[in-house]
Amino acid sequence: MITSPSFYRTIHKQETGKAVVLGHLVKRLMKKHAAKIIVCTAVFALLFTSFLMIGTYASGNHPAEAAVNEQVVTVHSGDTLWGIAQQFTDGKQDIRYIIYLIQDRNDLQSSEIMPGQRLIIPSI
Repeated sequence: MITSPSFYRTIHKQETGKAVVLGHLVKRLMKKHAAKIIVCTAVFALLFTSFLMIGTYASGNHPAEAAVNEQVVTVHSGDTLWGIAQQFTDGKQDIRYIIYLIQDRNDLQSSEIMPGQRLIIPSI
């Protein structure tokens, strides 16, 4: 039989109230795993705010209105970005770069355009 005073105090504390033991266990766990808890909380906060930002910026796929030095073109049947870019090049720049500028200005994810679509041609 164990008769050390520390053993008696441990048993005595457990008998006086489970809340004391539970509080003691929580404190021990917090001290032991503090770094893990802090890292997990930081990762959770980072992911949560990232998802909020993605939801905020992914909702609008509409470009800003055309500026004074930009032109607006309505796409007709059979038009391509290549053909539209050729109309607005001076022959000194690469047409692929002009296409990139048009796609970037109009928030286009691919080179597909539809008849009736309005494209903003940036100043080149």
